[in-house]
Amino acid sequence: MTPVQVLYLGSAADPIERLLTAADGNPSIAVSAVPSVTVAVSDPVVRRADCLVWDATGGTDPEIERLFSLSPGLPVVVRSSRSVPDSLETYAPSITRVDDESLVDAVRAVHDPDADAGSPPEVTLSLLDQSADRIARIDRDGTYRSVSEGLAAAIGSCQGELLGTPVTDSSVGDPEPILENGRRAIESGAIQRYTDGNHQYVFVPVGDEQFQLVVQDAQSTNGSERIELSNGFIDTVLDRLSDIFFVFDFEGNFLHWNDRLAEVTGYSNDEIASMSPMEFFVQEDYDQVDTAISEIVETGDATAVVRIRTRGGRLIPYEFTGSMVAHDDGSPRYICGIARDISQRRRSERALRERQQALSNLIRNLPGVVYRYRNQAGFPVEFMSEGCTSLTGHSRERLESGELSWGDVIHPDDRQEVWDVVQDAIDRGDQYQTTYRIRTADDEVRWVWEQGGGVDDPDGSVEYLDGYLTEITDVVEIEEELRREKAFTESALDAQPDVFYVFTPSGDILRWNDRFNEVTGYTDEEIERMHPTEFVASDDVPTILRGIERVAAEGATVSIEATLVSKDGERIPYEFTGSVIEDISEPIYDTGDHDVYICGTGRDISQRITAEREREAAIEELERSNAELERFAYVASHDLKEPLRMIRSYLDLIQRRYEGELDEDADEFIGYAVDGAERMRKMIDDLLTYSRIGTDDLTPEPVECRDLLDRVLAGLKIAIEEEDAEITVDRLPTVEGDAQQLAQLFQNLISNAIAYSGDTPPRIHVSATELEDGWQFSVEDDGVGIDPEQADEVFEIFSSGPVSSSTGIGLAICQKIVRRHGGEIWVESEPGVGTTFHFTIPESKPTPADAPSETPDL
Repeated sequence: MTPVQVLYLGSAADPIERLLTAADGNPSIAVSAVPSVTVAVSDPVVRRADCLVWDATGGTDPEIERLFSLSPGLPVVVRSSRSVPDSLETYAPSITRVDDESLVDAVRAVHDPDADAGSPPEVTLSLLDQSADRIARIDRDGTYRSVSEGLAAAIGSCQGELLGTPVTDSSVGDPEPILENGRRAIESGAIQRYTDGNHQYVFVPVGDEQFQLVVQDAQSTNGSERIELSNGFIDTVLDRLSDIFFVFDFEGNFLHWNDRLAEVTGYSNDEIASMSPMEFFVQEDYDQVDTAISEIVETGDATAVVRIRTRGGRLIPYEFTGSMVAHDDGSPRYICGIARDISQRRRSERALRERQQALSNLIRNLPGVVYRYRNQAGFPVEFMSEGCTSLTGHSRERLESGELSWGDVIHPDDRQEVWDVVQDAIDRGDQYQTTYRIRTADDEVRWVWEQGGGVDDPDGSVEYLDGYLTEITDVVEIEEELRREKAFTESALDAQPDVFYVFTPSGDILRWNDRFNEVTGYTDEEIERMHPTEFVASDDVPTILRGIERVAAEGATVSIEATLVSKDGERIPYEFTGSVIEDISEPIYDTGDHDVYICGTGRDISQRITAEREREAAIEELERSNAELERFAYVASHDLKEPLRMIRSYLDLIQRRYEGELDEDADEFIGYAVDGAERMRKMIDDLLTYSRIGTDDLTPEPVECRDLLDRVLAGLKIAIEEEDAEITVDRLPTVEGDAQQLAQLFQNLISNAIAYSGDTPPRIHVSATELEDGWQFSVEDDGVGIDPEQADEVFEIFSSGPVSSSTGIGLAICQKIVRRHGGEIWVESEPGVGTTFHFTIPESKPTPADAPSETPDL
């Protein structure tokens, strides 16, 4: 029987002695001892070794990697008292941990006496000591997921009771090394071994979260029987793998594969047996496959990511890890390995890249700066996004290199405060927010707002600060301007003579000016606790409450007159005005649960009330005087008509009887007396007409102004013909008014135009223009005009101008008629060019007869 070739790596005498003592056993053991990995990689025996006994204390990663590239698949036995480097866990295909008593058995267990067995040597050696009926599938956390009947019987339980229970509750041996080795197998992806003297344990990784436990008695009678029992079990274990297992020779023939290859590719086992490995790959990946095989031959193992083509033509990315198995002379024999589907990993990597790209784009396009500082004095910069240059004027390289720290950029007056804010937040475990100034490379001062948080180390300390900052200089300047404006507004409110107030609909007073304190006599603290109704007389409280309700509900502006009662009992009449302000996104005042608040002013109306009372008394006296004057004018004009008629009659009699019989002076004097009596008659008639306008009731009715004017012109026919007057009329509307008075109005205006026409025949034009609330009429002539200094006097009573035959009452009558109809009358004139009288007749009803009228200037 071929002896077990053992490479002992270490310098302890006891293990070497144990191995040499067992040299004559079955199988025999041949020992080659080297003190270090450095010596081992230069010793040819490493290529012939069947087992490596690791009993060393050192070894660098490159040396250990080189060791296993020279002897791929070399199983490792480690004394339990020794720790191993991580790189050994990585490159060793299997590691068996044993105590000194079990060292020889563990070494013999890895030997394969039949090199030509159907399964590859590294698989056979790794599972040689396992029994096909004592196996279990265990999670990383130590929970049984499947248990064979043989293992359950060995534990003294049944399968149903063990499933889902922790290994620490029930196991064949000590559960701690079982879990330790099982997890090591998962993490390293390599088969692990362990023996405790009674049993040998093999740990086969199954995916990333489970391992297969195989338990075998430490002593077995016959190696060939063990191999025979193991081969069937090996196939079972390999077929349960989620990865593809394969073995092929260098002629391209498959020697072994698990069921997973057939499941993934869709080919049957017979088809796979007749295919070469290259038929499973796409042509574009052939070069990569060839390179990987060459690397396996040169170094002992290789990893490559290529695509498998299934029977249906689907391409699936797989990561292949292969190792070379060599002949005794070191020449290549065949390649075995594992292939793992990395579709999900590819998707995850792609998603990660996309997220990283999105994050990079986001950081690049953010208006501010994303950063990482070290949590040290001065905030040394680890990373800053590109926005730092436009913000500070300093390049990223200068900040990230440490030439300039962020503390150097912070304004000197703000550095300590920023540090305190950040450290206080970190101590509380919170994020920090702060606003401060920075100095740019051009020595410009800018304001920034910053938010960030600490990045915890495993030891609980905070090494880094991650966050975001953005410039808010414009915002700060606007806020400063708003503060100045608010201060100015507050000063203006406090300086105004009226009281100012703001309160909620429920009556919470939020703001008032200094005048409020002065008038009421209350302090700020007292006002803050009071309701608005407490400042007015009790009789006015219901009115105030209704006003508040109306303002809040309808949004109306309400004015209320009420009596303000001061703290010392003084009662002052006030007019309070309130309006509502709503939809305030950031209210100036704290309105509590209310969406609106009411603001307004209060004005002392003591003087106004006194003035109104005086005005009402004056109006009353004026109305009385007007009424008496109108009655007087009416009575006087009416009563004077009879004596005047008698005087005129006798004057006419004297003129007829004595005309020509007296001297010329007498005839002239008599003529003057007759003319004076006639003028007196006309004046009395006009005065009577004027007085009747204010006393007679109006009879409002629709008046066709053109028909009315035609009747007026017919009545003036003689005067029109005598003066050769030309009168033109535009289209005139229908208005609501008193027809008799409107006829008097047109008659007086046209007569006035004829009388003041001068030496040329009068040209008169009557027109009308529609207004929003009525009509504007115009009577235009080309007469002598009116002196601008006399324009304001033409509507005064007895103002006759240069025409001696005028009584001076006609235009006063016009004014009174227009005002009785709710309109206005005015004149535009230029001496020597002409005059235009304008008057308006609104759509509203005329003024009733008992309304106050102007006092006639008698």
